Amino acid sequence: MDTVSHFQEQNAPKPHQDRPHLHRKRVLITLAGGGFLWEAQALIKGMGNDYDYYFVTTPDAMDKVGVVDIPEGPVHIIAKPTTMNEKSSLKKVKNTLRSFRDVCRVLRKVDLFAVICVGSSIAVPLCFWAKCFRKRAIFVETITRISKPSLTGKIISTLKLCDRFYVQWPEGVRLYKGAIYAGTVL
Repeated sequence: MDTVSHFQEQNAPKPHQDRPHLHRKRVLITLAGGGFLWEAQALIKGMGNDYDYYFVTTPDAMDKVGVVDIPEGPVHIIAKPTTMNEKSSLKKVKNTLRSFRDVCRVLRKVDLFAVICVGSSIAVPLCFWAKCFRKRAIFVETITRISKPSLTGKIISTLKLCDRFYVQWPEGVRLYKGAIYAGTVL
């Protein structure tokens, strides 16, 4: 069973329920740059048309979002919490606080069923606010993490910021407490 199938199985509507377009579950998915974007695209493709999609990205990834095949849906831009080459601790704190503020604004606007984050650092404020607003938070660790945990994954796992924490390699289960291996999204 792959990660997408596992998510769908956990959230499948009851057989007797008809889900007209107006009553589909709304999910917010991260669209970060690089490989995270391609993994998110594969995850969305696997989820199909059973959801209304909302997206969140950062200014530096916005131009990359246009090159992937994703369903129609509003795209919200938030500040990026960290940059790998940022040296100033003060700037890192400011960026993180801006990101938390921006995510809070987005989640207050949209009545979501779940937040689904693939790998990137924007998952931390998204999962945090999802828990505060009592929404489901699902984190999918990037496929590149096999033997060493990511900082984002460690934060989310340690602080228990998500309802489901998926890894894409069987070896990844031992990297994070409560991690689930259900296959890959790619």
